Amino acid sequence: MDDLSPVQVARRLFIKQTVITAAGISLVGGTFDQTLGATVSTSSKPSSVWDCHTHIYGPWDQFPLPANAAYTPEPAPFPELLAIHERLGINHGVLVQAAPYGTDHSAILAAIANSKGRYRGVGIIDEDTTDAQLQILHDGGLRGIRFNLMGHLPGARDPQKLRRLAERVAPLGWHVLVHGELQDLLPFLKAWEDLATPLVIDHMARPDLTKPIDTTMMNELRSQLGRSNRWIKLSGIDRAMQGAAGPWPQALDQVRGLLECAPERAIWGSDWPHPNIKGPVPRDSDLLDFILQVCDSPALQKAVLIDNPARLYT
Repeated sequence: MDDLSPVQVARRLFIKQTVITAAGISLVGGTFDQTLGATVSTSSKPSSVWDCHTHIYGPWDQFPLPANAAYTPEPAPFPELLAIHERLGINHGVLVQAAPYGTDHSAILAAIANSKGRYRGVGIIDEDTTDAQLQILHDGGLRGIRFNLMGHLPGARDPQKLRRLAERVAPLGWHVLVHGELQDLLPFLKAWEDLATPLVIDHMARPDLTKPIDTTMMNELRSQLGRSNRWIKLSGIDRAMQGAAGPWPQALDQVRGLLECAPERAIWGSDWPHPNIKGPVPRDSDLLDFILQVCDSPALQKAVLIDNPARLYT
């Protein structure tokens, strides 16, 4: 028998267990479509796949931007996202509060209501957000908050202030989506190792996969992903490739390495409509094809695209 690392052993056990579970609901053994070397169930994909990272903007006459908006995007209303998801066979989504709207969640709350339960939200709150307002957001379909640690985006950076916000949403069963580059993110992750609130690492911690990876920091990230309340969002591959057009076969091994650390706590998102990117706007079909290749078995595809997000966003 080949010598396997503990991570590889755990991954194989997880895949075996997931295949057995999938067989019980008639997923494995059904009809599968080939997509650039990967497989996905034609019977389950249209009704179950999740896109866990999208933004919407506008329409401006209903949801105008504030005067102090962090940036001014092109309009990207919810019906446009629905049309793209329908073409891709995606029936569930997560609307991440766009930074220009700040703490005004009117746009995503309206969209979630119109989706009749198929979409969820991740919001932005601050110290002025009341418990009553949090409950309204929860009733409206939000299941997490986002901390922006990227320099070009507004938001608090004080670890203690952010921790207090993270602790406030824990009783609601929410998680915190942390968006930052790895060197900025790791100190927060280490300082919050005793934090009960689940943390989802956004956009794979924004690596630059066109350059050699800092193995020390990457190993620290992998160690963090070994914790039971650390999740990873395998999104933003176009950003990681510095705007290069897909497909991105040269990045498969790096992303698979992250997936292997937490296959039961990995999710995916398209990042539509792709604000503040380098290079041309990526094709959303290419992004979906990439994650299908990363998840190189039906069991992993089911976990990342269906089961894991359904569990996180209940």
